[in-house]
Amino acid sequence: MLGTDVMALDDVDKLVQAFEDGDDQALMEATGQSTGGSRQVGLPRLNINYDAENDEGVSLKRGAWKMYMDGKFIYADTVMLQVLLRTYEYSVWDQETNSFAMKSVQKTVLSGEFPDNTGGNKCGRLTRDEEDGLAKDDPRYLHSRSVVCNQVVYGKISGEFADADGSPVVLEDQPVIAYFKRSGFKPVADFIDSLSRQKKVMQKVVARMDTNKNKKGSVTFWTPLMTYSSEVSITDKDKELMRMFGETVKAHNETIANQYRESVKLQTNDDESDLASDFVDVDAA
Repeated sequence: MLGTDVMALDDVDKLVQAFEDGDDQALMEATGQSTGGSRQVGLPRLNINYDAENDEGVSLKRGAWKMYMDGKFIYADTVMLQVLLRTYEYSVWDQETNSFAMKSVQKTVLSGEFPDNTGGNKCGRLTRDEEDGLAKDDPRYLHSRSVVCNQVVYGKISGEFADADGSPVVLEDQPVIAYFKRSGFKPVADFIDSLSRQKKVMQKVVARMDTNKNKKGSVTFWTPLMTYSSEVSITDKDKELMRMFGETVKAHNETIANQYRESVKLQTNDDESDLASDFVDVDAA
């Protein structure tokens, strides 16, 4: 049953402990950087800006990094990011309500089950083989295509930003969260994989973050460009921040796990009601 995998709640404790102990190999395994053997509430979110202007009509640079800080958006062409934790999460975005319709738990590895808040797995995302076996107009196929796999990065960001009016805003080791999905997923994954091949622990690496402009047909889009900048030592503040990130993920997962169990319970009750109705129909006949 999916609930048995709900999670890897213990995995968060393991990675925090590995971070505390300074065990590089355990840390790489616990944070999903290495497989071994071979809520975000309150956290500013880093995005790539796609708006040509703000609500006041001020022109903005598309493709710049964007964050919401102290009641306003700030922008920068280049930022420095130290990744402390990387998780994965499946989700479905509802354009009409401008909110998440479905969300799964977060895990540090892509393998296994991802219980979601509707009582399913991976928000209904099917495997490639399962999708290939369905017609392109099948509701199950269409829903599966709407599900995205997010690479969720928790870390510290530094850089020289400016608000829409050009007023400078300097950030230094600001805790941040970023979601990298679709075309933004692979560049981030490739960079972290490259660190793994070099036996570098991602928590000890500061990456330079730029963006790449891409064009596919009439569509223009930007993807993250991560390059190695420097290596740093893990500090006591980093350990404290890692504990906070761990608690954030744990709280998110506990919320999703509770919603998962409630949804499964409702589904079971509905099935039992349908079964009872079938018996009533048989008796009536």
